[in-house]
Amino acid sequence: MKEPKGDKEERGSGINVRAASRTLDLFEAFATIRRPMTVSELARVLKVPVSSCFAIIRTLEGRGYLFSMAPGNSFYPTSRLSNAAEEIIRADPVLSVVGDAVRQLRDEAGETAMFGKLCRNRVILLAVEISARPSRYMPQVGDLRPVHATAIGKALLGSLPDDELDKTLSRLALEKLTRHTIADVGQLKRDLAASRRRGWYVNAEETVADMTSLCVPLRLRGEHYALAIAGPSVRIKANLEDNLDRLATTAKAISSN
Repeated sequence: MKEPKGDKEERGSGINVRAASRTLDLFEAFATIRRPMTVSELARVLKVPVSSCFAIIRTLEGRGYLFSMAPGNSFYPTSRLSNAAEEIIRADPVLSVVGDAVRQLRDEAGETAMFGKLCRNRVILLAVEISARPSRYMPQVGDLRPVHATAIGKALLGSLPDDELDKTLSRLALEKLTRHTIADVGQLKRDLAASRRRGWYVNAEETVADMTSLCVPLRLRGEHYALAIAGPSVRIKANLEDNLDRLATTAKAISSN
């Protein structure tokens, strides 16, 4: 199960660069639709003027990222972007350390495993390994999640000094995503304090109904990160102690790098 699209960073934010955003939207459109498209089709999908879409396409074509084909002068990405992405992934300073550990955690727990950190008052997922079970949690690398309603977010909030925590909470809009979401600052601080004392954090159906995640914080090369597993609530709760042991063991192994 995927989280709502609304958890992504708002595209109309003040730091949003329109041309960059539209370029990323274009590649994501090709990834979703998976066929060549004309300029007018792309403009319709992206909800932008044809002239703006055409300018982006011509730029990307000139850089070798798109090629044109008949009929109707449609366009499709070359493998140039994929090749660049593969080189970036191979040199990823975090994934090179945690990738195998997150994958092993997924295999041992039989649930989706995730690794993330704070990114401008949200959580960004840096590594994701999806469970093979039919009923599963299905986030994606790069997803931006609300800190107050996710186990990773809570673990990262709980790692902050009290004064920094107060400043961060003052900037958050505690949106009610499900009936279980904690949307009161006082209640959230009590939840974080209790979680900090016991050493692990939980998102009990606070973001997606019937889905629960468990998380432990860790430090890697001087920075705060968090490691989590997520899946159907009934399975996570039934294997609570084993899951917490796996998380603690994996987090310790990652931190030792």
